[in-house]
Amino acid sequence: MKFRVDFLIIAVAIFFVAVHTGEAFSQQTSTCQPNTICVHPSDWLKYSATLGDVNSSETFSFGPLLDSNHIRVIESQFNGSEIKNYTMILSLKTGYVQNEQNSSVTNPFFTILASPIAIDKSNTSLMPTVVDFNGFKRTAIVAFHSSENSTSKTEYDIETGILLERHTVDIVTIGNNPTLVDFSNILDGTNIINSDSSEIQTIKNIISIPSWVKNNAKYWHEGTIDDSTFAQGIQYMIKQGIVTIPPTQNGQASPSVTIPAWVKNNAGYWSTGDIDDATFVKGIQYLITAGIIQS
Repeated sequence: MKFRVDFLIIAVAIFFVAVHTGEAFSQQTSTCQPNTICVHPSDWLKYSATLGDVNSSETFSFGPLLDSNHIRVIESQFNGSEIKNYTMILSLKTGYVQNEQNSSVTNPFFTILASPIAIDKSNTSLMPTVVDFNGFKRTAIVAFHSSENSTSKTEYDIETGILLERHTVDIVTIGNNPTLVDFSNILDGTNIINSDSSEIQTIKNIISIPSWVKNNAKYWHEGTIDDSTFAQGIQYMIKQGIVTIPPTQNGQASPSVTIPAWVKNNAGYWSTGDIDDATFVKGIQYLITAGIIQS
């Protein structure tokens, strides 16, 4: 798998949390040692990748075990016309792979991390959430990264350490013309995930709002942006998982956006630190139940 710089930044942060934090968020299956990669012979992961208009797929097949700490991995890439296979040796303890033909070539294996992934609450770039994978509700950790010419989202399943999705949008210069390049890699299937996560309710009750959202609240309160723009922004961030709030029942969609003054005042107080996240979220929940925002 080819890694981009922004993905490496995010994955390294999550990799460090997965390997080096002590307290696990949830319990791993008893057949694996905690804080190791938990895979067995015959396990598999299949991804679909899209780069612009070009589609491809990638499959990782595990097994057999070479010893108690190492397993063979076959990576198969299919671009629509040919299949390329690569064989690697994965260390279940360190999370690194080496080329079977050349043991001097060693790299981190970011497709599946040591599990379960612990949540470092002091790291504001990592956010827990609940996602749907093939009909199963799964607890995931999501990381967003942005720079002047790039933005990305990376999502890992907490209990298994499996990469669920990564999506990057880069601005590159081709022939002196800036071009938008969209890349995604999404887990289509695996035999490893076959049930709901065990810590769903814990994640659902988490309130997570990045500090930079306060700038939007401040601009809205000051009148720099209107009600509709603010509502659309919050709705987008909830759907993208940037903002996490407790579950709230959607109301009937409102044809016009008229936000009560108290919600706007709360946004102003929140942006200056006069009220806490939980109080501000009550206003967001009101907008959802009123149909102004669809979660």
